[in-house]
Amino acid sequence: MANFLSQELLWTRKPQTVTVSQDMVEIVTEPHTDLWQRTYYGFQNDNAPLLQIETTEKYFSFTVRT
Repeated sequence: MANFLSQELLWTRKPQTVTVSQDMVEIVTEPHTDLWQRTYYGFQNDNAPLLQIETTEKYFSFTVRT
């Protein structure tokens, strides 16, 4: 994770509550935020926080626990 933290993190809609440490990224979202697209009944919502990082790695993994 240390290499991850040395790179630039880019936010789209930064949340009010976020913690980034050596072994954890914790994002607390506001109610009614989501990233749903193209559901069979036409619902779309694109207002949730999004943390992005560029990588030149061909293969990488990122574990998410909710």
